[in-house]
Amino acid sequence: MAEFKVGDKVRIKSKPENWPACTEFTLLGAEGTTSLWVDWPEAMDPYSEFVYVKVDKASGEGKVNEGAYMIFYEHTLEKI
Repeated sequence: MAEFKVGDKVRIKSKPENWPACTEFTLLGAEGTTSLWVDWPEAMDPYSEFVYVKVDKASGEGKVNEGAYMIFYEHTLEKI
């Protein structure tokens, strides 16, 4: 989580061109807040490409995930 700090506001980026549509894309464009995954961050060093996010705002089918904590690859998020 080198690019992000706990409490950062993020948006899930749009899917790259030519990617097939699937259920994971229901959260595209959703917004959230980065959170602490574990109380001992050093334990997560091998997994630094992942970011733990609380989904704050989503649309369409993604609305059912509002309030949920989910894990995303760092490169799929952008700061807002």
